Amino acid sequence: MRPRFTLKTVAVIGVGTLAVAVCTTAGFAAQSRVTVAGTKPGWVASATQTGSPSASKRLSVNVILPLRNAAAAQSLATAVSDPTSPSYGKYLTPAQFNARFGPTATQIKQVRSYLAGQGLSVTSVAQGNRWVTASGTVAKLSKAFGATLRTYRYHGQTSLAPTANLTVPSSIAPLIAGVTGIDSISSKHNTNHVKPVANAAPAAKAATAKTPTAKAAPQTTSTPQAKPAATPPAPQPCSTYWGQFVQTVPSTYGKTSLPTTPCGYGPQDIRKAYGIDGAIRAGDTGRGVVVAITDAYAQPTMLADLNHWSTDHGLPKMKSGQYTQAGTADPSTFDLQTECGGEVGWNEEEALDVEAVHGMAPDATIHYVGGKDCDTGLDTAINYIVQTHSADIVSNSWGAVGEDNLGSSETLEHSIFAQATIEGIGFYFSSGDDGDDVLIDGLPHPEADYPSTDPNVTAVGGTSLAVTKTGSKLFQTSWGDTVDPVNFATTPATLSEPLPGEFIFGTGGGTSKLFGQPSWQKGIVPDKFALKSGTRMRVTPDVALDADPETGYEVALTEPDPNNNNVETYTSFVIGGTSLSSPLFAGFQALASQGRHVALGFANPVLYQRRATAFTDTVNPATPIAFSTQSGANVVVLGQDTSLVGIKGFDNTTGLGTPAGLRFLLSERN
Repeated sequence: MRPRFTLKTVAVIGVGTLAVAVCTTAGFAAQSRVTVAGTKPGWVASATQTGSPSASKRLSVNVILPLRNAAAAQSLATAVSDPTSPSYGKYLTPAQFNARFGPTATQIKQVRSYLAGQGLSVTSVAQGNRWVTASGTVAKLSKAFGATLRTYRYHGQTSLAPTANLTVPSSIAPLIAGVTGIDSISSKHNTNHVKPVANAAPAAKAATAKTPTAKAAPQTTSTPQAKPAATPPAPQPCSTYWGQFVQTVPSTYGKTSLPTTPCGYGPQDIRKAYGIDGAIRAGDTGRGVVVAITDAYAQPTMLADLNHWSTDHGLPKMKSGQYTQAGTADPSTFDLQTECGGEVGWNEEEALDVEAVHGMAPDATIHYVGGKDCDTGLDTAINYIVQTHSADIVSNSWGAVGEDNLGSSETLEHSIFAQATIEGIGFYFSSGDDGDDVLIDGLPHPEADYPSTDPNVTAVGGTSLAVTKTGSKLFQTSWGDTVDPVNFATTPATLSEPLPGEFIFGTGGGTSKLFGQPSWQKGIVPDKFALKSGTRMRVTPDVALDADPETGYEVALTEPDPNNNNVETYTSFVIGGTSLSSPLFAGFQALASQGRHVALGFANPVLYQRRATAFTDTVNPATPIAFSTQSGANVVVLGQDTSLVGIKGFDNTTGLGTPAGLRFLLSERN
């Protein structure tokens, strides 16, 4: 995890022109040193120190510069995105933003001079002068930043980290907002889940899914059982619509048969269920809108896979120039693959994101921007988009667990999102897949995930979607799945534990501890969610769409054969997570943006203002809804999301609700 850098500190060091005097190396040595707050990773407190790194080991770090007058930048971001403001839609270009708020060439020169004077090699300067990349030995980095570096073991990963916050000389301190890359445990992960394979045995799951521990069957003795073990029922097919096939189960909320697992949905199924298929057939297809997608790494066969998948689903192939790619594509440049979980999972993420957007907005241009890793590489990707204004809408299916350990990455990303808002670019982030992060991730208290909590982005949560035989929406619950394995060692068979069973995954959300309540949430978000220690704070998610892997999306890509890694095959599977709901919503926004006179930009002020007509509320029923896996080995209960709740009105699982089809599209048009 990367260290946390508080928002309060950002506000202090971001004000003013930040001009500092250039000092000699000797002059720096004579100065008092100032702490760069939050640069000691929070995870160090619970990690095991294993030793000291070699003094000659080389590291590369990014030294972040703050915006000039960050408070004024945020005020402008608020004004240009507020439809009631006279400044609404009066966006700046990247060049105009940087001229008013970006770090200057003089400031870059001063930071470079300091780093070089400490014996570090300056290798590059980020677009917009946002940070300086420098490399050097552990010994020289320790001297430059007043750091004592040690090696730690944390959650199965080994990393360097400073034992205390970094420090810099007082004269250069106003120009250094943070440092990333000095520890190598990434705080970011993707948010997809392959549909569980839960039919062979109780609670059996695909490797990519979080699972409960299966309960052991009762131990037998030499005494014969009074009754034979129950016989498992015959397997049943998955259901293409809710209730198409049923499976026999032990009594579950008064029922002894339940619908079987949904098979998964194609793009037309999603469009029809959400009431926009007619609009797309009528020509509202996202034409002229550019949607960017950011992930780590890059799938080399993505365009070919997308065209193959489109043909399979009756969609048009991508026209020349309709799919473009920037960022990292050469595998030799990929970094932190172990820490980031490897390329395969991120390739699946990319395929899900790209195919979800194309399925919703078939004529939108898709611009994929890959990072060299899931840490600073993603910062480079989002910075590239705002510095080039290469998209109108940006879908991001990744994030940190909670809001701790963010450090300098929060400082940087918050300022990038402010710039995006001022340029009229809308950023959309998955709200997470582990509920409140307590049961799955072991956090000591419920937390919402960053960047979805940032007040300059739209947080997208998840639902479980059921459809009728004709394809219309039958019902939705907030996404939160629990599993109760069936125990066939008893006669009759019984559930292994009290209903609803054990939580396995569900939409993230909750109350931020970093960001106060934005103006557009005032009077809409109930205090039961917004109040934290007497202060009203930002609450996520803002909106939601289908995310449950059990009601997931059909995706395909070329990847290694599981039986032979030397052979690659084009493979189809069902996948979900808020990694699905975010690009689906980005596709919705592409449709809403077509023909708009002013770019939609950061949409939350509009979404909250027009909530009554634009959204369908998602309310979990009093009696939970459940289905059975095809084998009858597990009962899955919907709408059970840790401490998060799906209630009438705004809630912390689905926010305002799900888009109300054509009414939603019309509500966002000028």
